[in-house]
Amino acid sequence: MEEKKLRQEWDASDRGGASRPSRGLHWMLRVKQVLHPICVLVLILTTGYTFYNNHFGHSSNLPSKYVPQCPAQEVISPKAHPSITERNVERLFKSSEFKELSIERLSGAVKIPTEDFDDMGPVTEDKRWDVFFDLAQYFKDTFPLLHEKLELETVNVHGLLYTWRGSNSSLQPILLTGHQDVVPIAEDTKPQWKNPPFSGYFDGTYINGRGSHDCKNNLLAMFSAVTALLEAGFQPQRTVVLGFGFDEESPQGYGALEIAKHLENVWGQDSFAIIVDEGAIGINKMYGRSFANPQASEKGYMDLLVRVHVPGGHSSMAPPHTSIGILSEVVTVLENEARTNFPSRFTSNNPFYYQLHCAAEDPQTDISAPLRKAIKKSDGSKEVVDLLSHDFASDVYLRTSQAVTIFKSGSKANVLPQFAEALVNYRISNEETLLDVRSALIDTVKPVAEKHNLEFVTRDEKDNATAYLPEGTLSLSWWRSLEPSPVSTHKSNSWRYFSGVIKHVFDEPGDGNDVVVTPALAQGNTDTKYFWNLSAQIYRFGPLRAWHDKGWGGLHDVNERISWDAHMESILFYHEFIRVFDEADL
Repeated sequence: MEEKKLRQEWDASDRGGASRPSRGLHWMLRVKQVLHPICVLVLILTTGYTFYNNHFGHSSNLPSKYVPQCPAQEVISPKAHPSITERNVERLFKSSEFKELSIERLSGAVKIPTEDFDDMGPVTEDKRWDVFFDLAQYFKDTFPLLHEKLELETVNVHGLLYTWRGSNSSLQPILLTGHQDVVPIAEDTKPQWKNPPFSGYFDGTYINGRGSHDCKNNLLAMFSAVTALLEAGFQPQRTVVLGFGFDEESPQGYGALEIAKHLENVWGQDSFAIIVDEGAIGINKMYGRSFANPQASEKGYMDLLVRVHVPGGHSSMAPPHTSIGILSEVVTVLENEARTNFPSRFTSNNPFYYQLHCAAEDPQTDISAPLRKAIKKSDGSKEVVDLLSHDFASDVYLRTSQAVTIFKSGSKANVLPQFAEALVNYRISNEETLLDVRSALIDTVKPVAEKHNLEFVTRDEKDNATAYLPEGTLSLSWWRSLEPSPVSTHKSNSWRYFSGVIKHVFDEPGDGNDVVVTPALAQGNTDTKYFWNLSAQIYRFGPLRAWHDKGWGGLHDVNERISWDAHMESILFYHEFIRVFDEADL
């Protein structure tokens, strides 16, 4: 009513009627005219906020801007000694003479059958180790300049430790590692080999034979790279250490473990700027473009031995469940509960997390739109897991894996077996510990023992198939237990230079042919498990492109081989790695 009265007074004054309203009333009207739409706007915003908050969660869950997770991509090449680049990189490594020499060197090493069997005894007692003397002598004969200039120590007879002393002792050294031993040749597979497994035969494209790929390629590439640098007059500022164990394929603790102990005694803990060991093939076509995947962590490891001991007897007097039946029930329940016991998780503690983020952030990749969107969502972890659940090759990186690999029982058709045993292998994800895995297995298997009125026991690694197990018992024994490795960060200077030299060596022209370098997760274990005390920066990397061959080049299989150009680029990588880290500001 007051506003209506004011307007009547105002209109009357405009017609020459009553005098204008007082100045106070005039401004009151103007203020109301301004405030009215503002109040309406505030009401709309408040109502909208309340609706959003009620339907989409607390205000802290409002959509936020995506923060890139992929490591920076930078090419880092050596700047010092351009004459070495011209001599070695531009001329020597591209010459046919050096190619022939490199093939000959690797072929000769493959001819020495340094097989490593599971039942190898102590080094000074088991004569099967003696073949490693031949390989060590071959290295001396093939690389005389290296053996003249570098310091060589033998550790536990066959471990080889080379030190190239740098001129600046204040710089942390770098460690390049590999192993001299190879997987044994099973007798029943020999007819499947196209060439004798230790022939070292070069067929014009591939050097063939056991160890040509895993991992004498790495050792010979390191030797060749260092020799080329020595021949060019290179003297490092930063000390370079080469360490080669001899029991990686059947870890007995004789080789790399002793080398690691020795290095810790000499250099101390956390003494190395970076450690690079063998790893999976490093350069692959993934998501429609080139990726490099240095493995920044390894899954943990455990073997579970399950044993059952029940009364035996004649098969005509069979009880409802034999030892085989009970053990089969254990295996069944383990497999049925595997997904519950070890769910898939997508967390930043897993290097695979960053690999997927790199793929999602790169516009040239061909990952699906739903997966790309889920990866970039702040709360998209469950959605990522769901989308990858049908992709076994990806899903296995998100969880602890379980595989029943050995099952033994029974000896005769009419005899009830007293004993049955199975071995189950676990590769433990970064999100779980040995204790987590063991607790889940106990909770899963114990009800089976109770169902069959068996005593349930757990045992340590000393238990085996020959250890006494009382009748009426179901036991779980933990074998070869290893926690997941520490995760090496991709936010360090060591990673920056490491990834930079990878791009320097492996980038190619063309869209999608430059290499995106991302940390990765190793499913298996290498000798790096012994080196955790020596550096926080430990990586596993196979410095070659996957497309030089189909698949894995017969690694751990028949017809193992490696192409000569893959071997040549391995030499180039170690050559440039040493130079880049010699200049690195760490």
